[in-house]
Amino acid sequence: MADLVHLAFVRAPEQQKMFRTEPAHIEAALARCKLPLPPLDFTVRLTTDPDLPAVVERSLALTGFRIPTELIQRTQGALRLVQLTGAGLEHLMPLAWLPDRVALANASGIHAAKVEQSAVMTLLMLQARMPQLATAQREHAWTPLHSGSIAGKSALIFGVGGIGAALARGAKQLGLAVTGVRRSPAATEPFDAVIGVTEALARLGAFDFVLLAMPLTAETKGMLGAADFARMRPDAGFANFGRGGLIDQDALIQTLRDGHLSGAMLDVTTPEPLPADSPLWDAPRLLITPHVACDDPDTYVADALDLFLDNVYRLLHGQPLRNLVDRTLGY
Repeated sequence: MADLVHLAFVRAPEQQKMFRTEPAHIEAALARCKLPLPPLDFTVRLTTDPDLPAVVERSLALTGFRIPTELIQRTQGALRLVQLTGAGLEHLMPLAWLPDRVALANASGIHAAKVEQSAVMTLLMLQARMPQLATAQREHAWTPLHSGSIAGKSALIFGVGGIGAALARGAKQLGLAVTGVRRSPAATEPFDAVIGVTEALARLGAFDFVLLAMPLTAETKGMLGAADFARMRPDAGFANFGRGGLIDQDALIQTLRDGHLSGAMLDVTTPEPLPADSPLWDAPRLLITPHVACDDPDTYVADALDLFLDNVYRLLHGQPLRNLVDRTLGY
């Protein structure tokens, strides 16, 4: 009989309900799973539970978002995989706490279906000048703004991972030509072309829409500032699906106040939640969606658990893990 494999499901007490893994979710995931896994013992714990150190020590794999890094750093037990239930890991940087023998993977890709829909919505709203119309409504100003078809326009997307690729698929549904941006340019589906960051920054004025979907790292922090927004077309649309720290928010506010850009949409900000006195709330031609564009409450936990069980199987059979994080790059 195969040895019992222990798995840990960890969450912080303040975690939003839609992201919480409950025993019923795990039972449903095991029922869906068609992989020949050995007998499994799963433990669901809060990060504040007193027996968490013992749980971490005996577990082969652990999944969660706000994970107990100090316990993982000290463990001498069976742990070989930490699977994040989110795509971003800037809250865990630097990764000095991660032992060499423990792999780290994220949940990139489980957002794809929702992000693709959000891309269609966002691009159509930017094309229709909805941020500008919303500003006019707040000002009680009757401001007719007409817009043409979006087909044939161009989009520049910084980031070609799971979220960036989903944005590209949504853009191509609308008939846009889509160029992706990555550190090392290489042909990547479904982008029509892929260029490097330096070239992309120099060519910002060549695109109708500029979208961000890069992770937040030391390299990407504040990557777009006043000069970059100024290089964009005066009537370009801008949206950020990555992290608020990718841009200089004050520079974006000033750009919009100066009348540059037809509109902007932010799904992410710095900080989050955005304080009530933040000047972003009152920036003209700006719509804020409070970090809701990528997460589907009906599928999020299930998709994250399916990915986790698949990676557990791969770990047990010596196969390459999905979404393995490069600990030198942080994504």
